[in-house]
Amino acid sequence: METRANYALIGVFTLAVVAAGFGFVLWFSGAEKPGGRKTYKIIFTGSVSGLSDGGVVLFNGVRVGAVTKIVLLPQDPSRVDALIDVDAEVPVRADTKARLEYTGFTGVASVALTGGALDAPPLPTSPQQPGVIVADRSDFQDLIATTRLVATQASDFFTKTNRLIDDNSASIAASVKNAEKFSDALAANSDGLKDFMGAIADFGKSIKPLTAKLEGLAGDADNVVKGEVAAAAKSIKKAADDLDSRMKEIAANINRFSGSGLRQYEALAVDSRKTLEQINQAVRSLENNPQQFLFGKSPQIPEYSGAR
Repeated sequence: METRANYALIGVFTLAVVAAGFGFVLWFSGAEKPGGRKTYKIIFTGSVSGLSDGGVVLFNGVRVGAVTKIVLLPQDPSRVDALIDVDAEVPVRADTKARLEYTGFTGVASVALTGGALDAPPLPTSPQQPGVIVADRSDFQDLIATTRLVATQASDFFTKTNRLIDDNSASIAASVKNAEKFSDALAANSDGLKDFMGAIADFGKSIKPLTAKLEGLAGDADNVVKGEVAAAAKSIKKAADDLDSRMKEIAANINRFSGSGLRQYEALAVDSRKTLEQINQAVRSLENNPQQFLFGKSPQIPEYSGAR
């Protein structure tokens, strides 16, 4: 009995498989339901080696999407744009950071999204106008840049060193010869150098007892100075006491003189002043009218005739 195929059933099964495959693709791409996946644009500056279409997108280390397209910009050769699709529930905010991360030593790169404050607004995006995130430089890029800088500086250093040596080769050769001569002189006078070092050691040993003697002498001098200072202080105190007693005696004499003795001296001074005034008056009279001073008032001056 010949088996007859049910072409209608086969056709239905084939269509179901195709529809299931198409539905899976739509589900994976997020087009099956609105808001299933969101598209963002990541702007990189510099090399993005290791990143390719289909690369992994991570958010805080968790896989949330994939790279869908990488675009070079002819107007800016240093810039690379990458489109990524991530799950709609991923909290991509306005302050979310992006950077490249490399897995081990394989060189495979992924896009890593991090951060975002709780109060920051969500980053708006749409398939026609994806939200833009400017990527930070990755650790690998910083390492490469630092390595290049160090290599450049090292090359410059060695170049300058070689130039310096070439320009001063004669001076360097002369310095080496002088060093050789000095070494030869030291070798030739090694015995004398040993004797000199021994003499220095002996001198150091002889200095030690002298130092002890100087310390003792300093102590004795200190004691002598202290004794002399004490004696001088006693002498000064005695002189001060004598001066104080003398001042007391002088004060007592002054007090006594200011009593009756002072009044007697005052009377004597008054009488002396009167006497001086009388003497001054007599001297003035003599100067003004000496005739009156000698003969008194209206003196009778005798007259003499020439013949008797």
